[in-house]
Amino acid sequence: MAEPNDAQPEGRGRGRPRDPDLDARILAATRALVGEVGYHQVGMESIAARAGVGKASIYRRWPTKAAVITDAFAVELSAPPIPDTGSAGEDALGYLRDLVHTLTLLGGPTVVAGALAERGEEGQAGLRDILRARFEPGATLLRRGIDRGELPASLPVDVVVDGWAGYLLYRVVFVREVPTDDDLRALIELLPRR
Repeated sequence: MAEPNDAQPEGRGRGRPRDPDLDARILAATRALVGEVGYHQVGMESIAARAGVGKASIYRRWPTKAAVITDAFAVELSAPPIPDTGSAGEDALGYLRDLVHTLTLLGGPTVVAGALAERGEEGQAGLRDILRARFEPGATLLRRGIDRGELPASLPVDVVVDGWAGYLLYRVVFVREVPTDDDLRALIELLPRR
């Protein structure tokens, strides 16, 4: 007979193991609801009802609505492939379009600002991670432009990529406007040419 203090078998915690099918159902319900009614209208109750589970099942997996929504859109929030059209300007445009899409993925600028406010420091850290994952793709496309002779070797790549992120954050979060393609093209035109 096992003693009460016997350890659990290695690799197993107490209780039932998580059901990946249930996780997938909850995440699919979350994505569908955000698409239908928007970030602010989605609540844990509506996610639970759509997924056909109790709220406790969701709270065991994710502590907040923002956490489950972030996981539901994890693929879109991960770093994108680096554009490679053969033109630094066109690559930069694709990169900036993707960054705008990411910043407005869950809705317009008001939603982004509200979500950041709702999540506080956790939201800021999450946004910082999203932008950090996009830094290297932006730097890579600029370095390719330098290697191809389209951009000067003296281009401060890090400053440019940080400047792009800063501009887009300012427009989306503070001004609460989504930059247009014309705005993005104007930003790219600021790049010095060789």
